[in-house]
Amino acid sequence: MPLVLLAILHGGWTILLIPAYGWVLMPILDTILGKNLTNPDPDTPDSELFWFRLLTWIWFPIEVCLVFGAIWALTRTGGYSALETLGIMFGIGVTTGTVGIVYAHELFHKSSRAERALGDLLMAMVLYGHFRTEHLLVHHPMSAPRATP
Repeated sequence: MPLVLLAILHGGWTILLIPAYGWVLMPILDTILGKNLTNPDPDTPDSELFWFRLLTWIWFPIEVCLVFGAIWALTRTGGYSALETLGIMFGIGVTTGTVGIVYAHELFHKSSRAERALGDLLMAMVLYGHFRTEHLLVHHPMSAPRATP
């Protein structure tokens, strides 16, 4: 988010920081830092994962602000070249893909209808709304969460 805001405010070379962060810096840090052994076990009950789940819940409104705020800013200020506009929107695509799709995937595996709906909305933002059906019914056919009443 801060890099997208920086790109919108300053344009130019700052736009390159978005994909550089997601595709270069993060993989390098993952390699250097290694696996985080303090992460909860995958079988940890949802009741003990409040802060992790909160991050997945708040990402949708952040992503809406990011996408539509950038569209508003880019169409109202007019100070960007066509290449800068394309670069900023590409950077937003990188952000919604590297964060939004991962969070949507996590939300699809929850039994709560509200969480699955947030996952659906995140995937709709990247025009991949059929992912939940595809993923849960093809990739995880036996472990698809049951709807809660």
